[in-house]
Amino acid sequence: MSCQLRRFSAILLLSAFALYGFASAQEQSDSLFTVHVVQRGENLFRIALQYNLFAEQVAAANGITDSNSIVVGQRLIIPLVTAGLDQRLTHIVAAGETLASIAAAYSKSEAELISLNNLASADAIYIGQELVIVAGAAEPEVTPIESQPTATAERSDSLPVTAPSPGGGARHSFSRGGATVDTFVHTVRSGDNLFEIGLRYGMTVEALVSANNLLDPGLLNVGQKLIIPGIQLPRLARDLPVIVDSFTIDPLVLETGRSARIELLTKEPTSLSGQFLDQDLRVITREEGKRHNILLGIPMFTDKGVYPLTLELQVSGGGSSETIAANLQVIGGGYGYQTITINDSELLTPAVEENEINLLVEHTSNFTAERSWNNSLSLPAAAAMNAVFGTLRSYNGSDYDRYHRGVDFAGAPGTSVLAAAAGRVTLVDRLHIRGNTTVIDHGWGIFTLYAHQQDTLVQPGDLVTSGQVIGTIGSTGRSTGPHLHWELWLNGVNVDPMQWVQEIFP
Repeated sequence: MSCQLRRFSAILLLSAFALYGFASAQEQSDSLFTVHVVQRGENLFRIALQYNLFAEQVAAANGITDSNSIVVGQRLIIPLVTAGLDQRLTHIVAAGETLASIAAAYSKSEAELISLNNLASADAIYIGQELVIVAGAAEPEVTPIESQPTATAERSDSLPVTAPSPGGGARHSFSRGGATVDTFVHTVRSGDNLFEIGLRYGMTVEALVSANNLLDPGLLNVGQKLIIPGIQLPRLARDLPVIVDSFTIDPLVLETGRSARIELLTKEPTSLSGQFLDQDLRVITREEGKRHNILLGIPMFTDKGVYPLTLELQVSGGGSSETIAANLQVIGGGYGYQTITINDSELLTPAVEENEINLLVEHTSNFTAERSWNNSLSLPAAAAMNAVFGTLRSYNGSDYDRYHRGVDFAGAPGTSVLAAAAGRVTLVDRLHIRGNTTVIDHGWGIFTLYAHQQDTLVQPGDLVTSGQVIGTIGSTGRSTGPHLHWELWLNGVNVDPMQWVQEIFP
């Protein structure tokens, strides 16, 4: 059968399914279909796994010949074959959906869904919630949703889920025998192992192995998707305002010491402001006031918990104002521990560190509306990386109350230091701890810092290009040997710079 004929047949099957609803589908136990909307980071294998299918089955149903050809937002027909009494169908609530709209999409009544899910009311649903649409033979008991207080940030010093607009698609999940599939996944990064991933999410290695059916727990691949069960998804306090086209939070769950993205698209020119972790958010507005981006840096010592995000929208020209409220979960970054001995104890004096950090926070809290970088950053040295960001450190037997604020590259003295992206040099100075230091402003609140240099080759005010030599590797300041210490600051918050190398930011 040709690809075109397969697609046409699939469309006919989907149309028939939508027309007759689940009532007729349940009467024919061998013919049940649903629709999955491709999310960022998903592939055909992972999608098929969510529905207990093989990737080949999903490919055949959609006329796909190249498994790498699927794109974000694409709607895939999911053939839920042999749908007997032991199967159940669920729906993951998306932003902008209501119980009424979900019920209508499945030819159900609100009363049926309220009863089936033991909801306190039709208003009790929240984004990311799994609603049972068709019950299986062993339907688990569902606890009514109650409003819960959200945590407040007690300390603020120092990676997608798209919430479709009303009428947009939403993800569905399917399971057999009442066993559910959690839709939150972790993308394996370089250096990850199951033990560290488990620490990050508060889970055991055994739980991760079981959730992902791993045959060899010691074998992980960079980019591999791991299902993380039990993660609390962001909740929207109410439906999206009509003026909002889409609302995206990436990643779904925030990690301490890492960066996140928020994007809001509006139908009309709108001004946007917001607050998170008791801080006012910097909003980048583009495309005639209809595209709004926010870059978040999550401070390292933020307590794990759920924190409120509030966004205020004001339609330009004196129009209406709207509020979006969501609860976002913050987890630990799963960082390791390290013990270091420093001979010069004066450089360990808390006042010395505090003064230097305060200087950098103030300096990197400046905001340039125009950005000089595109997509991702480049590495700052052609040298081996020998220390990662976030490691909790004990100096000369102290508590593990400090952390490594950057990434280290072990290079010979005199090795070139390269600008990670284009920008303007804003600081060249000899600091107590970081030694000869250069700071570059790349716009949109992004600053990179290059420390322990032997020589600095630029001056404040200089415009530099990506890859330009700005200094040489040395061992000045609090250093145990020649290396480049590289930091990234986002709106005054110190975050992992390697995320900006490995990921693309708007």
